[in-house]
Amino acid sequence: MTDDRLSRRALLGSGVAAGTFLLAGCSGGGSTTPTGQSTFPGGAVGSGSPTTDDGNTNGEELDTEHPSVVVGQRILRDSVGVLVEGAARYQQLGGRGAAPSGREYLVVVLSVKNLGDDDLEMEDLTDFRLTSGDVTRERLDLVSQTGSQFTDGLLVPGETIRGFVAFEVAAGSQGWSFHFDVDADETEVERVTVDLAAEPQQPESVFRQSYRVPVNDVGESASAADLTVTVTDVRTADSVGNASAGGDREFVLPTVRVDNAKDRTAYLGLTGQTLLTGGRGTPQALDLGAQQQLEGSFPLNPNVPSGEHVEGEIPYVVDAGASPLYFAFDFTSNGAEQKSIWQLR
Repeated sequence: MTDDRLSRRALLGSGVAAGTFLLAGCSGGGSTTPTGQSTFPGGAVGSGSPTTDDGNTNGEELDTEHPSVVVGQRILRDSVGVLVEGAARYQQLGGRGAAPSGREYLVVVLSVKNLGDDDLEMEDLTDFRLTSGDVTRERLDLVSQTGSQFTDGLLVPGETIRGFVAFEVAAGSQGWSFHFDVDADETEVERVTVDLAAEPQQPESVFRQSYRVPVNDVGESASAADLTVTVTDVRTADSVGNASAGGDREFVLPTVRVDNAKDRTAYLGLTGQTLLTGGRGTPQALDLGAQQQLEGSFPLNPNVPSGEHVEGEIPYVVDAGASPLYFAFDFTSNGAEQKSIWQLR
């Protein structure tokens, strides 16, 4: 991918970390999630499970190329680990509003871990879909949703990403199976099928971050594609301008500087190249409302001329005291297949 205006537009449309992770109007009780808070659909599934991610998948033999499992049953194959944690139905979905009459949203919560020694491209996970009999439903485009992660970008060795995939289905429809293809050369897995209608099982363990690449500290720099990125500082706050993090929540604000040593302008995207995750790879909410009120914020879509730099704070909303927290900057759209990681806590 080259560093030009076309690739910049594609990056900003990818939704890798855009907006906030919202699901409003749960079909069970019609509840809503306030803007700026992060809610994981189906979050109760797998809660309280063990904290390690080693070992085999419940000791069962699975088809190597086309494994079929149930919710809560992990797949560990060569360079990739997969776990569908749960599925839930919603009448409303943040970024799309209410479902059409007679329809509802079926949301699948998914964790993927890079078990290999090379970067895993998220584009290698393709064709997410649901099937029930001869009916097939394709994933919805949710570029405004942090957590709808499985689009572009890289997973570095040992990295986990936990997100969701959403579909529109007939209200009350049953018998759905969730499928996706794996195109990575490093694994024998070709297609994964998860029976959403079968009895789920409690996972023996869940995936967690265990980076096998250098992890930078605050104050350190990483360089690629003639860009140098430095996380110069990090602070916390209860509020930013008129934006409040809310009870048991806080803002974590890393200060990020990008120096451009290219011989041309560098095009960056705050919501496409930066990401804050916790120990399980869950994306933390980037509060764009706070970003607009924050004096000295990192610009949303900065154009950085040759020889110049851009610097500013990025406001994320997290559970108070949450640790560990990892900040990532993805250089892919600027011409380097590299993602660099900083540990903020």
